[in-house]
Amino acid sequence: MQRRLILVIAGALAVAGCSRRETLVDAGTRDQVLHFGNKDEPADLDPEISSAGSTNKLLSSLFQGLVVLSGDDLGVLPGMADRWSVSPDGLTYVFHIREDARWSNGEPLTSKDFLDSFMRVLDPRVGCEDAGWTFPIRGARDFLEGRSDDPATIGISAPDPRTFVIILGHPAPYMPMLLATHLFYPVYMPSLDANGGRRQRGGPWTRPGVLVGNGPFTLAEWKPNAYVSVKRNPNFWDAAHVQLSEIRFYPTDDENSEERAFRAGELHVTARLPKTKVAVYNTLHGKELHVVPLLRTNFLTFNMAKAPFTDPRVRRAFSLAIDREKLVRAAFGALGTPAFSFVRPGTGGYTPAKGFRFDPAEARRQLEAAGYPGGAGLAPVELTLNGNTGTILAAAEVIQHMWAENLGVRANLNPLEFKVYLSTERERQFQVVFEGWTYAMPDPRDMLEQGVTRDPNNDSQASSPEYDAAFAATDRTADEARRREAFDRMEAINARECFYAPIYYTNQSFLVHPSVRGWHDNAIDIVEWRGIHLEP
Repeated sequence: MQRRLILVIAGALAVAGCSRRETLVDAGTRDQVLHFGNKDEPADLDPEISSAGSTNKLLSSLFQGLVVLSGDDLGVLPGMADRWSVSPDGLTYVFHIREDARWSNGEPLTSKDFLDSFMRVLDPRVGCEDAGWTFPIRGARDFLEGRSDDPATIGISAPDPRTFVIILGHPAPYMPMLLATHLFYPVYMPSLDANGGRRQRGGPWTRPGVLVGNGPFTLAEWKPNAYVSVKRNPNFWDAAHVQLSEIRFYPTDDENSEERAFRAGELHVTARLPKTKVAVYNTLHGKELHVVPLLRTNFLTFNMAKAPFTDPRVRRAFSLAIDREKLVRAAFGALGTPAFSFVRPGTGGYTPAKGFRFDPAEARRQLEAAGYPGGAGLAPVELTLNGNTGTILAAAEVIQHMWAENLGVRANLNPLEFKVYLSTERERQFQVVFEGWTYAMPDPRDMLEQGVTRDPNNDSQASSPEYDAAFAATDRTADEARRREAFDRMEAINARECFYAPIYYTNQSFLVHPSVRGWHDNAIDIVEWRGIHLEP
């Protein structure tokens, strides 16, 4: 009997031990709380200075512009404006702010809020990196660059609380897509005025309990390096169709740990998936695996103000020494496509020529012509990276080996924590940086703008009147053939001068739990939070 009793107890313990505990995903699915892997810890939540795609997803839950991009076909849909009109000449846009537009504190949102926010973007003392997106607006560039100090010269106005008018200096059919981006989100000026002023970059007004937004969610909690929590905003104009009660954004700088968190039931959605796991998930969990060709170029930026990259022959040599196809096979597999042009082919229907190639013999000739035969006399160069884990580090190590083998040059890797990385870029304190750009809209303009003289995102510090003229030509016409010709000129100039050396295009892989409904993959990596809900 004693032996039988021991067996019964052992069996009961085994059953208890085998019973599955409730995971975060289980509880979240029951309570409509989405656990979301967000890759990076946000540097700040000021939408007008943000330059990180991972932060922009979070921002899109807290703010909304005049219009939004749909998550399925990338069409432009009403946002805080319920309708708009465009003049026959394509220069005047009139937006009508919806009657039920509210800030998260319940106060009415008016056209004056958009006017003040646009003017903050154009304040040179704020230093908005993406302020160049305003340049199609009449007078915006002259004001930002100091040739005018009269706000009345800028083509924006708020003639009444429900009407916001934008007048362009030239036709720009892509303007509605630009207006959906984070740069044109309205910010609540009373909060800025009470917490350091409108000209500071971020600051206390972006913190829980202080931040006032106008998006589908409000900022509830921010535990640095743990998570950011946003909760459903009852004052959002379309709150009735927001089904999630909360989203928790987790910084996940290690892709392997993130995949383990997904398997453990701690995440509904991951930011990425290690390349070594793609085949496994494709075979065993195909419904959870998403592989999406993004409009994202990953490239090397050469700091043209720092030796030896002041010499275009050196920049060309370093680019020619990289076997992009071999690098992608080694570091990315199906998650990357070798890049031979700055703009990803097919963006907005545009296919650029292949201006970049692998040619180690020509690379050595270029380096020798610059005075460094076989790399002799060239001090080790520093390659700056965002973080020290995952595929970027693997790719950087491949590049490091190729430069040593094909040029006789030593490269030291300099991995930085995300906030420090952003600061290093902004202050141009690097020799070469490995960076990437996810396009804000499906138009080559968004990628090519980084080569424009004095553009805030021109990290190379390139300056080419020929390039600037070609970029300006793309903005002065709505004719697609003429725009493509201008795009071709910019691609050719960059291939010749090598401000930027494209390396690969991203094919994003990530995991989505089966309980997540209403998810739509798209090429510019946006999430339409209103359409998402959770079902067991």
